[in-house]
Amino acid sequence: MSLIALGNFVIKEWLYNNLLRRLNNSQIKLLNNRYANAIIASTMAIVPLSIVRGLVITASVICDTAGFNSAAVWFMQLQIGFLALAPLVMNIYIAVHWAVRNRLSQIYCIALSISTLMIFRRILDNNAQFFLDISIPMALASGIIGNVLQEIVSKKLLKIRQWNDNTNITIVSFFITLGIIALFSSVIKLGAEIYVTNVMSFFSRISVYFYPTDFLHGISYVLLRSVPWFFGLHGYYLFMDIDVAFTAAAKVNISEWHAGHSALNILSPVFYDMWCNSGGTGNTLSLIICILMQPKSPHRRLLSIAAPMALFNINEPLIFGFPIVLNPVMIIPFVLTPLTAYLVAYGATYMDLIPRISEIVSWSTPGPLKVWLASGHSVSALIVYLLLLVLGVIIYHPFVKSSLKQSVAENTNLDLLTGEMKVNQPADFEMVPNYSHVVEQNNYIEAQRQIEKLQRDGQFILYFQPQVRIADSKIVALEVLIRHQSDAGKITPPVFLKYYEQTGMMPEIDFWVMEHALDYVREHMSDCEKMTLSVNISPQTLIDYRLPNLVRKVMATPLPSGWNLEFEITESQKVQDPVRVAEVLEKLRELGIKIALDDFGSGYSTLHYLTRYPLDKIKLDRSMVLGLAKPDGFNFLQQVVKLCTVIQCEILIEGVETQQELELVQKAGIELCQGFFYYRPLPGDVVYPLLKEQRQQASLAHQQVAATV
Repeated sequence: MSLIALGNFVIKEWLYNNLLRRLNNSQIKLLNNRYANAIIASTMAIVPLSIVRGLVITASVICDTAGFNSAAVWFMQLQIGFLALAPLVMNIYIAVHWAVRNRLSQIYCIALSISTLMIFRRILDNNAQFFLDISIPMALASGIIGNVLQEIVSKKLLKIRQWNDNTNITIVSFFITLGIIALFSSVIKLGAEIYVTNVMSFFSRISVYFYPTDFLHGISYVLLRSVPWFFGLHGYYLFMDIDVAFTAAAKVNISEWHAGHSALNILSPVFYDMWCNSGGTGNTLSLIICILMQPKSPHRRLLSIAAPMALFNINEPLIFGFPIVLNPVMIIPFVLTPLTAYLVAYGATYMDLIPRISEIVSWSTPGPLKVWLASGHSVSALIVYLLLLVLGVIIYHPFVKSSLKQSVAENTNLDLLTGEMKVNQPADFEMVPNYSHVVEQNNYIEAQRQIEKLQRDGQFILYFQPQVRIADSKIVALEVLIRHQSDAGKITPPVFLKYYEQTGMMPEIDFWVMEHALDYVREHMSDCEKMTLSVNISPQTLIDYRLPNLVRKVMATPLPSGWNLEFEITESQKVQDPVRVAEVLEKLRELGIKIALDDFGSGYSTLHYLTRYPLDKIKLDRSMVLGLAKPDGFNFLQQVVKLCTVIQCEILIEGVETQQELELVQKAGIELCQGFFYYRPLPGDVVYPLLKEQRQQASLAHQQVAATV
């Protein structure tokens, strides 16, 4: 192997195994950052707006070319309206995103976000027309600041005892937050207006630096247009004033050139559209070609959407679908490709190898046609265009190839056994976090619709499934289960709980079950003694800061004599904050609550649960019973029982349905069981007679023993 080949091999290995790996790992932190996610959510919201705007501009160009001047003007005015609407849409969608993620009222979050935006806008200009004069940075900042402040206020109020169970806390926190923002803004407006003016002047001077008056400032302009896409922000939207002034100056320059009063400038908006934005910002037409060159690439499915749009230089589907957004790896070629194109095109123009731009051509005009028209029908310009397309493919290729090595889509599950986060590179338009966020929002809306239907067409009711001591077949505990009863009397099992999980409303369901089950026991089963009431608690509820206070409230009224309250945590569901869960469980045990681990053996990290959490009971999953049919099934069950015995917990097995299964689980050393062999889930009015009969039999047996003595 030659020294050159060895050097290339070392560089390639370093690129793939060091730089790209580190960049991929850094993406994990970005994907888990709630502020970055909020920005991406808002930028995703205007993707349809951007696509429609691009199509409207294309329609305007076609109408202008065909001589329909009135229609062309109408379409152009329409796209200006879309442009002005974009920041407001982003502001509103940040509020929606925040509400969904934090289980807050969307109405209040949206109202707070818009109110904050209005207040901030008035600080800068008392005469500004609100709906027509908003910058995207201001829209994003006001949305995040307003909702973060409301979150802080809400948590502070919940620490005050008299607010713990107040259903109007959202309203109160809304007005307190708005008052804080208004007060702070008034202080700035009245006492520090001169400083605000200076800050705005400073940003204005910075923006002037990006104005492409010469070669170096032209490089800055390329970076301005491409780098913000890392956060899903279009550079044109961020610094629209620069582009408006730049376009106006280019039109004046071309008019003066036609009149013979001035030479053509090298730099113009069309120059960037021709050489640096082929297929859209980042010269993404080269990226599309790279994807086509990878026959096994999962991104090829994306091209059915992205390729037709790229012909008109609309690249949002590709940027969000590949993705470029929040992707530290792909942002490198996304910036490097147009920068290389700028250097080559500027040099070729400066040396008169290709003509300077002599016509204003819309950015949405397909690439080769745009080059042909803007260059005055120059063949050399077309050759340079093809050369830049090839250079773009060369730059994008190693990065696209690297992304192909990431075989599976995003998976941000926390491994509870190791405590590590598992995240893989997205590999499909439908799997990337930003696109998935849109799918998530659609699922959220559908879940809300289903919940409203449940509430409208019936009511929730409680069922109880007895847990039995095998030795004497006595009921020792009742697991409370939720069901839905329609107005027609149809009973639905808890398949509807997935809608509450999607909307983050599981705590409301769990709280409802807990309160109503305890009230039912106190009212209808007060003469049944020494029993355990077992309530399922979801992972969402375990980390809800209202849980300890609610438990204190419901336990303020004593249970019937000898009754205990038990919470079942579900091992088959992932827990997002295991440290917080462990702390909560300790507090619950201090309040006298027993802790049971449900579905043991069917979930994420069973051993980790046994060592991390304080447990009183372990419920073995029905899969253990089904495993008894296998050759080593019984031996395996025995070993699981021994393992559970080490931590000194009661052991209950679920799903026992036959006499043979009962005999085997008893032989394995299990004392408690729950299943159809004894009882199915039953309404309270059916369970109570069973408990009453059991109490009478126990009393009769006690009397017989006493009489014998």
